[in-house]
Amino acid sequence: MNNLTYKKYKRLFASVIEFLSYHIFPFIFIFGHNLTNYSINWFLVIMVGMVAIYKEYIRSLKPNMYFNGLYSLIYIVLIVLTFKSLNINVIILIFIQLILLFSTKYIGKKYKLLQTLIDGFIIPSFMSIAIAYTYMHFISFNFIVPLLLVNIATILIEYFEGAKTDYIQLVTLSVLTLILFLLGYINPLTSITIVIFVVVSVLLKQFRHLFTSNLFYRVIGNLLLLI
Repeated sequence: MNNLTYKKYKRLFASVIEFLSYHIFPFIFIFGHNLTNYSINWFLVIMVGMVAIYKEYIRSLKPNMYFNGLYSLIYIVLIVLTFKSLNINVIILIFIQLILLFSTKYIGKKYKLLQTLIDGFIIPSFMSIAIAYTYMHFISFNFIVPLLLVNIATILIEYFEGAKTDYIQLVTLSVLTLILFLLGYINPLTSITIVIFVVVSVLLKQFRHLFTSNLFYRVIGNLLLLI
């Protein structure tokens, strides 16, 4: 297997993991609160899959505006087919994430942080919210707050470079986690585990130069919400 083929399969595999990562916390929350009276919406599965595969695979091929237009047209056809079975707000929310992915092509290196926020925080957060709303038919702060906390934590890990401001952000995240525990949004074991996860990750990055992708950290972070 040559290097090009390896990268292709690696990105396709990342697309699958990305797709699954959007579902981890929604289904943890659904099963944890016995909200299992639902059936799989296959149109939602396809729409979420379109976002995941574009983000992790198709975008790396540097598609032009004509391809993006065709991709959008496919999504619009899905909208027509699923209009009666899927909430219009969910449809619009997912489509916005797709448009954000299209727009990252025009973000220069100077604004890399903006692309990181789109890729690692905005899209994962709103995709999970769209999935949860579809199956639960409501959204609560008890769902949104832990989800946002984990996605913020992964951004912090990704941008941690050992500067004083980075350590201040780390302390701020720890205090925020404590506050969320006191407010009852996360349990004590989960809050402690998340803080330990972030601290260990940034220390490994800083002193052992061990760092992986934002996707990996998001998957681990979401799984920690099982605790």
